[in-house]
Amino acid sequence: MKTVVFSDLHANKQSLQDIKATLKNADLSIFCGDILGYGEDLEECIDFIFQHVDLAVLGNHDRMSITQENLDNQHPAVRDSIEYTRERLSNEQILSIGSLKPEIYFENMYVTHSLGDDYLRSKKDLIRLSDHTAANIKYIFFGHTHEKVFFEHNGKIIINPGSITKGRNGFKRGYVQINNGEIKFIDLEDVL
Repeated sequence: MKTVVFSDLHANKQSLQDIKATLKNADLSIFCGDILGYGEDLEECIDFIFQHVDLAVLGNHDRMSITQENLDNQHPAVRDSIEYTRERLSNEQILSIGSLKPEIYFENMYVTHSLGDDYLRSKKDLIRLSDHTAANIKYIFFGHTHEKVFFEHNGKIIINPGSITKGRNGFKRGYVQINNGEIKFIDLEDVL
């Protein structure tokens, strides 16, 4: 079985070009949140996730874009992109995004964007994420940091695929493939 896991699309349709063919050949596709934010390709990215991805969770940018959550404490780039997005989303798109859950349990997998809006980076953070999940979970997938992570704890494999749009802190953008238990991080050239 081939599983493809990606995250943090941020309304950038150019990023989708690098993963479309891979997703067509996947048995299971997983998206760890943030369809929206920063980019302007709202319709293309929303449609793609809802039409071509098996499991998708709500990211913090998605949530802020469909609510009237106060943005005063957000970085100016985040605030500007959320305000831009709020002005352009249709009622139908708001309902679609609002149908996403912040976490999904599926077979032996757990998918989320983060715990709250926390940036899960340290060993302590990853153990907290592991402890948050049910005992029978083998794979934990999350996003939010735009940084690739592979960590094992108590028989659970914790993976952040990084960002499909823009990596951070020296990480290239990319995604993860799991083929019959073999985990492979795929790096992509920068598009931004």
